[in-house]
Amino acid sequence: MKSGLRVFLLLLAALGLTACQSYWYPEADFGATVNGAVRAQAVNPDAPVGNPNAKAHMDGVSAKATVDNYQKSFTAPARTGQAGGGSLISINSGMGTGSTGGIGITP
Repeated sequence: MKSGLRVFLLLLAALGLTACQSYWYPEADFGATVNGAVRAQAVNPDAPVGNPNAKAHMDGVSAKATVDNYQKSFTAPARTGQAGGGSLISINSGMGTGSTGGIGITP
């Protein structure tokens, strides 16, 4: 019984494969878009060679500290005085009058 089921499944798979495309004629410029994108991203493969500021103030320890601080910024809450901790402009807060037209500007 198992061998009959195997033969049936094999014939069913072979029948399914006949619906697959058996030929393919690619266009003459097939892949040109991908190759152009790769070339555009590698405009200067020797990028640090001509730039004197490429290594300025960035040794391995500083680079690691920068990456660590960046990753910690997603887990730790923002401290006051930094981005996301407060607003520089308070609209309709009642603090400003005169030429601001009711818009209070926090120093």
